[in-house]
Amino acid sequence: MLGVDLYLLWRAGRRELPALAGVYERAAVDLEGVRHDDAEWCALRRSLVSVLAGAARQATEAAEAVCTAAGEYARADAAARAEFERLRGADGRLPQAGSR
Repeated sequence: MLGVDLYLLWRAGRRELPALAGVYERAAVDLEGVRHDDAEWCALRRSLVSVLAGAARQATEAAEAVCTAAGEYARADAAARAEFERLRGADGRLPQAGSR
């Protein structure tokens, strides 16, 4: 994976997904504030608020997971590069068979 791809994943986890979670959260709060006497409307409102709040939680959890995945991949990639460089040898030649 290229560094730019990791950056885009990280940025999605730090900016886009939290912003989306905020939209869902504000919608849930706004909808919860709408009062009505009709029992069916109240039941529908409770269901919609629950769905919107759940979507906000899921977007927040996804944001955390994406950032974690991008960071872990970057660390693993750095370790792989270091091992490759070690195996390749300081002068750029491949090490002799059997040497590690």
